[in-house]
Amino acid sequence: MNAHAHDPHATIPSHVEARIQDALAEAAAMRRRQLDDLPAADGDATEAAYRARVAYLLSEVEAAQARLARGAFGDCERCGAVIPPERLELRPWTRLCVGCASR
Repeated sequence: MNAHAHDPHATIPSHVEARIQDALAEAAAMRRRQLDDLPAADGDATEAAYRARVAYLLSEVEAAQARLARGAFGDCERCGAVIPPERLELRPWTRLCVGCASR
């Protein structure tokens, strides 16, 4: 944890955390299905780019699940500020607060 790490239970209500866990699990399952269903790119740059994007999103979701499991979820990785629960509900894999994401 970084110096700004906090107890996520202190800022994220348990019912919100449960919804976030469910959303992350659903997003991970969806991305895995997408990867499984995609045909091999076979030199097609568009398909390769799409496959790479889906794989990247899956890695972001899995990283968020790991942060949640280790109690490091909900802090902006750039400035250390607490990411509002409303943002986490909309985009639970986010690593940045709105201010840092817009820079």
